[in-house]
Amino acid sequence: MSVPNTAARSAETRHLFRIINTVSSTLDLDRVLRAIVDLVSDAIGDDVILWGCHVFCKPAGEGWETPWHQDGHYWPIRPLATCTVWVALDPSTAANGCLRVIPGSQREHVLHAHLHESRTDLTLNQRMADGTFDEAAAVDIELEPGQMSLHDVYMIHGAAAYTSTQRRTGVALRYMPSTSVFERDLRPADGKTGLFVDFARRPLWLVKGIDRSGRNDFEVGHRR
Repeated sequence: MSVPNTAARSAETRHLFRIINTVSSTLDLDRVLRAIVDLVSDAIGDDVILWGCHVFCKPAGEGWETPWHQDGHYWPIRPLATCTVWVALDPSTAANGCLRVIPGSQREHVLHAHLHESRTDLTLNQRMADGTFDEAAAVDIELEPGQMSLHDVYMIHGAAAYTSTQRRTGVALRYMPSTSVFERDLRPADGKTGLFVDFARRPLWLVKGIDRSGRNDFEVGHRR
């Protein structure tokens, strides 16, 4: 999943990077988040739901490997559709275990077989089955603080283990089109995801447009 490759959009994206780097108030943050949603809309449509926000941190010298995987095995969304926005808070480089992707692996919208892992030095306990993709095609997504990448729920991706002295931290914002439904009682991969997450109480936010499915619940999980 990517932003349309036009000069105007490229300039807008570079401007967004500068904005993120200089956020100093709630007003600035609101402006940044609205700009991010506009970019996401280019990929998934004008009706957008925010369903997740996670902070990832690999401490210096302690970064576990994230095995090759597809997010579609983890998320209870049907039809399966999500755009993840990964915003770097620290430098994210090959040396400190940055995100790696297999370009074009999302195009066929196929979830490949995953194997259960018993290793204890991994951030996930599933990995792609051998032979399902060419690891030699992998590309490192290197980002400076404030820069971001977008990737699709079908994109094959992972991150290498590392012993760098540079911490790597980022925020992942997860958006879905409102034509899909967040199925709170669904257990992807028969519940064997290795993620200790209670989807039954996961709150949703409609951040742009309307709920096209008419089935998403925006009351569950919110504090009163």
